Amino acid sequence: MFVAMPIEELLELIEERIFKGFETYNKKPVPIPTDELLNVEEACTYLRVSKVTIHKWKKKRLIVSYRIGRRIYFKKHEMLKALR
Repeated sequence: MFVAMPIEELLELIEERIFKGFETYNKKPVPIPTDELLNVEEACTYLRVSKVTIHKWKKKRLIVSYRIGRRIYFKKHEMLKALR
C-alpha cells in the first residue's frame, strides 16, 4: 500500500534507516583472546631447558610449534599441557 508523503519526510526516513544500519556495522568486534606465544628463546627460559631440547621435543612432536614466516612460536598453555 502506497501512502503519499512529502519528499523531505521520505528522505528523513531513509536517512534514519541508513544511520541505524551503520550503527550495527560500526560496533567494534569483541577481541578474541589469543594465547600467549613464546619464541624459542622465551620457551627455553620459561621451561629452563636448552634450545636443543626444545627442537628435539618439537621434532618428536611432544610440543606443538607454529611457524610464522621463518620464526617458530609455541603456545604457552599447549606447552604446559604437553609436558604434563
